[in-house]
Amino acid sequence: MLKSVPHEIKMSHWIDAPVLIDTKSNNTVLDLTGGVWDLKSVFSSTDSITIILARYPNRENDLELILFPLKGVATINGKSISITDIREFLAKTV
Repeated sequence: MLKSVPHEIKMSHWIDAPVLIDTKSNNTVLDLTGGVWDLKSVFSSTDSITIILARYPNRENDLELILFPLKGVATINGKSISITDIREFLAKTV
Protein backbone atom coordinates (compact mmCIF):
# COMPACT_ATOMS: atom_id res chain seq x y z
CA MET A 1 0.00 0.00 0.00
CA LEU A 2 1.37 3.40 -0.96
CA LYS A 3 0.25 6.41 1.00
CA SER A 4 1.12 10.05 0.87
CA VAL A 5 2.10 11.71 4.14
CA PRO A 6 1.95 15.52 4.08
CA HIS A 7 4.43 17.36 6.22
CA GLU A 8 5.45 20.98 6.61
CA ILE A 9 8.96 21.46 5.34
CA LYS A 10 9.08 25.20 5.95
CA MET A 11 6.55 27.64 7.39
CA SER A 12 3.44 27.22 5.20
CA HIS A 13 5.34 25.04 2.68
CA TRP A 14 4.05 21.48 2.50
CA ILE A 15 5.19 18.42 0.63
CA ASP A 16 3.69 14.94 0.30
CA ALA A 17 6.15 12.19 1.14
CA PRO A 18 5.55 8.65 -0.14
CA VAL A 19 5.38 5.76 2.30
CA LEU A 20 5.16 2.21 0.94
CA ILE A 21 3.94 -0.55 3.28
CA ASP A 22 4.03 -4.28 2.55
CA THR A 23 0.45 -5.25 3.44
CA LYS A 24 1.31 -8.93 4.00
CA SER A 25 4.06 -8.34 6.57
CA ASN A 26 3.06 -4.79 7.60
CA ASN A 27 6.71 -3.78 7.10
CA THR A 28 7.63 -0.36 5.76
CA VAL A 29 9.40 -0.78 2.42
CA LEU A 30 10.00 2.94 1.78
CA ASP A 31 9.45 6.00 3.95
CA LEU A 32 10.51 9.42 2.70
CA THR A 33 8.79 11.47 5.42
CA GLY A 34 10.89 14.24 6.89
CA GLY A 35 12.85 14.61 3.67
CA VAL A 36 12.76 16.97 0.71
CA TRP A 37 11.12 14.69 -1.88
CA ASP A 38 7.59 15.58 -2.94
CA LEU A 39 5.32 12.90 -4.42
CA LYS A 40 3.98 14.05 -7.79
CA SER A 41 2.41 10.91 -9.25
CA VAL A 42 2.22 7.13 -8.96
CA PHE A 43 1.68 4.34 -11.48
CA SER A 44 1.55 0.65 -10.69
CA SER A 45 1.69 -2.62 -12.58
CA THR A 46 1.67 -6.25 -11.51
CA ASP A 47 5.34 -6.25 -10.49
CA SER A 48 6.36 -2.62 -10.05
CA ILE A 49 5.39 0.77 -8.66
CA THR A 50 6.59 3.91 -10.44
CA ILE A 51 6.83 7.03 -8.30
CA ILE A 52 7.57 10.46 -9.74
CA LEU A 53 9.28 12.70 -7.21
CA ALA A 54 10.31 16.35 -7.20
CA ARG A 55 12.95 17.78 -4.88
CA TYR A 56 11.92 20.73 -2.72
CA PRO A 57 12.29 23.70 -3.03
CA ASN A 58 12.50 24.15 -6.80
CA ARG A 59 10.58 20.96 -7.76
CA GLU A 60 12.28 20.90 -11.15
CA ASN A 61 13.87 17.92 -12.86
CA ASP A 62 11.51 15.16 -11.78
CA LEU A 63 13.03 11.92 -10.61
CA GLU A 64 11.57 8.55 -11.64
CA LEU A 65 11.72 5.88 -8.95
CA ILE A 66 10.59 2.41 -10.03
CA LEU A 67 10.24 -0.10 -7.21
CA PHE A 68 10.20 -3.87 -7.72
CA PRO A 69 9.17 -4.85 -4.17
CA LEU A 70 9.17 -8.63 -4.69
CA LYS A 71 12.75 -8.48 -5.97
CA GLY A 72 13.95 -5.91 -3.40
CA VAL A 73 15.37 -3.63 -6.09
CA ALA A 74 14.57 -0.26 -7.58
CA THR A 75 15.73 1.99 -10.37
CA ILE A 76 16.21 5.72 -9.98
CA ASN A 77 16.34 7.47 -13.34
CA GLY A 78 17.52 4.16 -14.82
CA LYS A 79 20.19 3.35 -12.19
CA SER A 80 19.57 0.04 -10.40
CA ILE A 81 19.90 -0.02 -6.60
CA SER A 82 18.63 -2.00 -3.62
CA ILE A 83 15.36 -0.76 -2.13
CA THR A 84 17.15 -0.46 1.22
CA ASP A 85 19.56 2.10 -0.31
CA ILE A 86 16.94 4.51 -1.70
CA ARG A 87 17.04 7.10 1.11
CA GLU A 88 20.85 7.21 1.04
CA PHE A 89 20.88 7.54 -2.76
CA LEU A 90 18.28 10.32 -2.70
CA ALA A 91 20.21 12.21 -0.01
CA LYS A 92 23.13 12.47 -2.44
CA THR A 93 20.93 13.51 -5.37
CA VAL A 94 20.84 17.21 -6.13
